[in-house]
Formats: sequence, structure tokens, C-alpha cells
Amino acid sequence: MKVTTVSNEGNERLIVIFAGWAMDFRPFASLRRDGYDIAVAWDYRPGEKDSGTWDFALKYSEICVFAWSLGIIHALLPPLLEAKVTRRVAINGSEIPVDDFCGIPHAIFKGTLDGLTERSLSKFYYRVCGSRAAFDSFCANMPERPLDELRDELASFTRLKPRHLRWDVALIARNDSIFPYENLAKAWSNTPVVVSDGAHLPDFQKIIQEYTVDKHSVGERFGRRRETYDAAAPVQRHMADSLLQLIESQGVAERISARGARTIELGCGTGLLSRSLDLICGNEATLELRDLSGPTPLPHRPFCEGDAETGLWNEPGNSADAIISASTVQWFNSPSRFIEECMRILKPGGTLLFSTFLPGNLAEVAQATGRSLPLPDVAHWHSYLPEGLRPVSEEEASHTLHFASPVDVFRHLRSTGVNSLGNGSENLRKALNSYAVESDGTANATYRTYILMLRKNDSCQRPMTSAETI
Repeated sequence: MKVTTVSNEGNERLIVIFAGWAMDFRPFASLRRDGYDIAVAWDYRPGEKDSGTWDFALKYSEICVFAWSLGIIHALLPPLLEAKVTRRVAINGSEIPVDDFCGIPHAIFKGTLDGLTERSLSKFYYRVCGSRAAFDSFCANMPERPLDELRDELASFTRLKPRHLRWDVALIARNDSIFPYENLAKAWSNTPVVVSDGAHLPDFQKIIQEYTVDKHSVGERFGRRRETYDAAAPVQRHMADSLLQLIESQGVAERISARGARTIELGCGTGLLSRSLDLICGNEATLELRDLSGPTPLPHRPFCEGDAETGLWNEPGNSADAIISASTVQWFNSPSRFIEECMRILKPGGTLLFSTFLPGNLAEVAQATGRSLPLPDVAHWHSYLPEGLRPVSEEEASHTLHFASPVDVFRHLRSTGVNSLGNGSENLRKALNSYAVESDGTANATYRTYILMLRKNDSCQRPMTSAETI
């Protein structure tokens, strides 16, 4: 396997793209993502791995993996790096690459291998792209690899055993001409799936933009809006109040106020929820606060400034009575690993309680800007739950806020630290012109909220290590 860095800007986080068969780094060389460096893995011929291939990645604090096509079967990093993986996305392929039901049918795969020539390879690239325009664009950055090398690489896929890794989502395309759509639907039946109408070769720039969070920018934005957040966030206040009601009604308050109890709040922000948790925990119990940016809303409580998602990796197992978070986990890269880490950290009988948002959140804004977060739906959240972590309560709701104009919608979002426009005044002008308004010129913004309360079974005694959640 070869690994080529295509974007090295000194960021703390890394995106690794496992390319498909017959690829090298060239089709991916123009990719960029704020807050991340980018590397491409390619050339899966069998044999001894290049020494030091992954040494460069040891410096990164977090890694997001995007595996495409036949690269999915190779999307496993060395153990020290696997421990840093949050989001893992499978794109137009399966963990069983050659299979009549869940992969490329054997007859088609064999025909491709037996008939591989320069002419058939060109036809393959065209089918990968799906259209003349996409193929012409691809040819501008065509892989440069000899045919014998590609033949050896392709033959190796028939000898690989399936790997069952943790995936946050699988992206599959109805018009895929390499992997039959029906086969991929079967292959990912136990994984959250997002379906598109595209070809086998996706828009990687759009995918990495949509499926990773620039946490550094998120922290900066929320830090700048601390003084305006509370007044501008009525929906988030309502969600915090709902969490408190559950804490009282479900017996959590009694547990987290007991002598020696330990509660962790992720994303404490301005302290909308923290101040009430402080009163509940009292003097006998510990309340620990985590947030991307300071200062802490409760100076007398332990506070850790940094990435609350990756910070969980260092927490000891069976050590917390409750993990609570209000309007924060939508900024995490991997909801599945977040759930598994909480399961590991909670004591038997402990509680995980959080509020977040569902697909369709701020639909009016997304329609006008073309930008939205990749939010899991309710079924996806349930699919992430490990054995031993059971739902106690959940609540879906919609909250529509009314504004005098679209400009006021974006002022509201800015006051809460949300950047839904990207950079540039031109983006704002386009969004304002396309924003849906009522007959009187007023505009709406609809939040779709979700609250989930989970409890770890009393019988779950052995703490998993962080590595076991991979």
C-alpha cells in the first residue's frame, strides 16, 4: 500500500481516503478541507508493506476515514492510528468486494480481470465516471499506473476476507455501474445508509465537506458569540429545560447528587445547563465540564478546554455516573464512536442523556444555502446502540421561529455561533434572494430536535478499553 499526502497545511486533524482499484493520488490531488490535512491510500497489491508508510500520521489528534469502492476492504489503519479514528464513511463499495449478493458479482469481476487491456481500462474509467463530462474532468487527473500492476492489484481482491469495521454511514449510488445498487443495499443493511442518484465516482470534495466538522472554526465561532448566545437561542434553552425535566423525573438527580458521584457535561458552552446541574450535584458530587473554548461558566467546577469528542478517549472505564450534553453532539464527527465511548465510561446503571438535532433541521436555511450538517435520524441513533445500553426516554419535536425577514434569520444564527453560509458576502446575497418568505415578507426557521436518554445495564461490569470500541 502506498500513502500520499495531497494537502499538508499543519492541521491537527487528518482525512484519509482509501482510493479504489486502478487509482493513485492524482484524482484526489485538488481536495482541501478547512481544519484537516488529507492523505490518499492506494496500490493494494499484496506483499510487504512499505516501511514507515503511516508514520507521518502519528502527529494527528483525530483521523476521519473515507473509503471508496474496492478500497473499503483495506480501510484499516495501524492500531495506534485506529485509536484516533472518529468518522468512518464507506462510499460505493462493500466489505465483501467480490460477491454475487453483496459485492461485484464473480462473473463480472472475472471478466474484468481476464480481459484487462488498455482499451478495457479506459472503458472501466468511463463507467466509473458515469458521463462524458465527468470522464473528461477525470482525464485531467488520470492515474498513472502500469497495466501489469493493476492486474496484480485486481487479482488480490479475490483472496481477501471481509472486515467488519465500525462505520458511521455508507453512501451508495443508484446509478453505480461497478457495484450493483441492490447488492450494496444488502451489504449495508445493518449500517445507516444515504442513497444518491450519482455514479460510482462521487464528488469527493462535497463529501468531505459535508461529512467532517471543522472543529477549530466551530470553537472560534461559539467563543465569539458567548455574550449573545443565551438570548438568541430559545430552542436550545427549551432543550436544556427538557433535559432537566428528565433528570428529575427519571431518578437521575438522586444518583448524580449522591456522595462521590461523577457527572460529565459535554459542551457546557455558556452554562445554560451547567448552572442547573451544579445545583443538583451539590457539594457531595463532582460535576466536570468540557468545551471546545473557554472560559468555564462555573469556575468552581473542574473544566477541560478542548475537543469533548476525542477527550472521551482518555476517560477511564466504569468511572462516570452520568454523561450529559445539550445541543453539542451534532458537532461530533462520529456519533457511533461517541455512543460506544460513553458505554465504556459509564458505571453500571449510569445514564447518557443528550439533546441534538435531526435531518431537516433548519430546512429553510439549508434550502437557501445548500449547506447542512449530516445529522443521523432516529433509526440511525438506534443502530449505534451497543448491547447493554438501552433507551429510557426519547423525544422528537419541531420548533418554528418567526422572523421579520431572511436577514433576521441569519442574524439569529450568527448570534448563536452557527455559520450556515461559508465565507463571502456573495453567499449571503444568494441565500437572501432564494430564501422562502411568507406573503408579508416574514421568514421562518424550523428546528427539528431530538432528546435521547440511555441507561447502561446493571450487569455490564467489565469496562471496555477505548481500542475495543474500534
